[in-house]
Amino acid sequence: MALYDNDKERALHSGAIHDLSRESGLPEWEIGRMYEQQLDKLKQTARVKDYLPVLTRRLVKETLRHRH
Repeated sequence: MALYDNDKERALHSGAIHDLSRESGLPEWEIGRMYEQQLDKLKQTARVKDYLPVLTRRLVKETLRHRH
């Protein structure tokens, strides 16, 4: 199963990855890997997908906070 349902969804999440990369100072590929792992986990049980970008972003930020 593909992680993104369509190009619009991919663009939305790509924007979040870019923003997190800029905020953290880490490369987009590294943030993208973390983000997509979290997104994949959330998508497996999510009934409402509208909040996935917000929830995924929060989880990545928590992961980054605990790394440092």
